[in-house]
Amino acid sequence: MSTARLLRSVRHTPGPQLLHRLGLLLKRKTLVALVSLLPALAQRRAVPRVDARADLPMPLWPRASQASVVQRAEGWDACFLNVRRYFPGQIDWHRKDLNTGTRLWKLNLHYFDWAEGLGDAQFIGLTQHWIDSNRPFGAGYWLDSWNSYAISIRVVAWMGELARRRTGLPEVFIRAMEVSIAEQLQFLAYNLELDIGGNHLIKNIKALYWGARYFDGPAARQWAHIANELLDREMQQQVLRDGFHFELSPAYHCQVFADLLDTWYVMSDGTQKSLLRQRLADMAQAVADMTHPDGKISLFNDGGLNMAHVPEQLLDVYTSLIGYGPQARRYAWLRDAGYHIFRTDELFLIHDAGPVGPDGLPAHAHGDIFAFELSVGGHRVFVDAGVFEYSAGERRARSRSSVMHNTLTLDDQDQCEFWSAFRMGRRARVTVLEASHDDQGIMVDAQHDGYSHMSGQPVHRRRIQVQSDGVLCITDTVIGGQGQVARSRLLLHPAVQIESQGETCLRLRVGDRLVLVETTQGRLVAEPAVWWPDFGVEQATLQLVIDLGVAPGAWSFQIRTQRS
Repeated sequence: MSTARLLRSVRHTPGPQLLHRLGLLLKRKTLVALVSLLPALAQRRAVPRVDARADLPMPLWPRASQASVVQRAEGWDACFLNVRRYFPGQIDWHRKDLNTGTRLWKLNLHYFDWAEGLGDAQFIGLTQHWIDSNRPFGAGYWLDSWNSYAISIRVVAWMGELARRRTGLPEVFIRAMEVSIAEQLQFLAYNLELDIGGNHLIKNIKALYWGARYFDGPAARQWAHIANELLDREMQQQVLRDGFHFELSPAYHCQVFADLLDTWYVMSDGTQKSLLRQRLADMAQAVADMTHPDGKISLFNDGGLNMAHVPEQLLDVYTSLIGYGPQARRYAWLRDAGYHIFRTDELFLIHDAGPVGPDGLPAHAHGDIFAFELSVGGHRVFVDAGVFEYSAGERRARSRSSVMHNTLTLDDQDQCEFWSAFRMGRRARVTVLEASHDDQGIMVDAQHDGYSHMSGQPVHRRRIQVQSDGVLCITDTVIGGQGQVARSRLLLHPAVQIESQGETCLRLRVGDRLVLVETTQGRLVAEPAVWWPDFGVEQATLQLVIDLGVAPGAWSFQIRTQRS
């Protein structure tokens, strides 16, 4: 590991986050050592004094149409992240082949948000088996079964299932579940993800609110107090003035929006709930604006088309709670997030001219500055690369790289210094020089300094203009530099077909629409590529590459749409 790169990464992390991480590491090592010496400690249950309320909150969200965990004749099938695994007999919660990479598949198994697809007998059997098989403070306990993020998802899922199924469950089992839920919530209250923050902490807050609504007693009131204090702080930091989530991933924005709807639903009435309602209105508008004509969200930064609830479902639940829903705007500029949006009956464009992510939490950021997504006639044409997995490796590195995004690169290098699965050292700064938006189109002129560490200190400037007549003009200028090779790229949706191709002009077809790509400078070629619309899904496609020349320089290309 490069010490300089590590320092370039760490210096952006707020001090309190670093101190909390160090404290957690010390606490975890100490607890594991104690339990290894005195195994009986792991069997002691730290259960606070709480009682379930009479009016339990029912889940907001409809049941999934497909079950992720299915019982077979002699075992269980489980499918997460589009990867299926079989467990003969009973589920082994800690099977060795699950302990790979970021353990995301294993975490999904421990979330239990798939339990809604089980029958009552199956639900009782698997839940009781988990409770009996998973005690805290064993080696690596914080990585999966007693991971605070997993706890936050699991306890809310369990409380929802208890409310749904209560009349059909034995009292002794209900009590065992409630004891476990209370124990996990108490653990969570002392192990909040303050070292990570972001969407993880929103999940923690939601779980504490649900615990405070489900249970009554001193501990439940303490959970509500902690959640109230955290929510005030995190809403100021995490929800930008334009309503977008500060990690700048549309998929995570949807996930956080859903979590905050759940939070609002179980909160006590008061000023804090009223303030949250106002921010939810801003977040709902951002969901509507960022949704493609196919009904799915944009793929910028980490996430997948089906990682969170789909926009229609999110806005339906929002409308059922609040009483009205937003309409997608013809044009919008989410100023803090940096997204510029233009929509007509024929085309839909999202252009990214903002920061890659928050300095203190760049885990889900990609090298997509000045990239765009374009749908024509209801079909996606130019797409963002998406994500195949979170485990460090070739696919993870490539999904974050600038060469996989619809932007310009110099010497095929990244705009920011991405490394490992979630790290980032040197980061680019974006300046919007001019922007205009109206019913006839949008124009954005901006620059970033992500390549200024190269010889000649090159700066990339992109001017993008789209008009309601379906013409998109892009001018790339590299100011400075010393002979770096400039290339612009456009990743095609797999359904797009190339009808004809020349060195400077290419004709695409999608549905009954034609899309013409023309450049007056450079050579235009189509190269094999892949698209990752969801975790574990890889689809073959093509990427258009425009070899522009060398820096410094200025180049233009045009995209025109028409009916065939």
